[in-house]
Amino acid sequence: MANKTKTIQELNLKDDFLFGKVMSDSEICRKVLEKILNVPIKKVEFPVTQKNINTALDGGASA
Repeated sequence: MANKTKTIQELNLKDDFLFGKVMSDSEICRKVLEKILNVPIKKVEFPVTQKNINTALDGGASA
């Protein structure tokens, strides 16, 4: 599937790129969630994501 470049006017929160950008900024994310949920939100926190460990380098084993 070919990627189609969109203008800013064509983007909305259903667009994966824009959603990711909006939700990665805690203040913007907080404001968007307040608008959607119609409730005040004091703070947005992001959980620590799972991290990959390279066992060949971190485990001392030779490849």
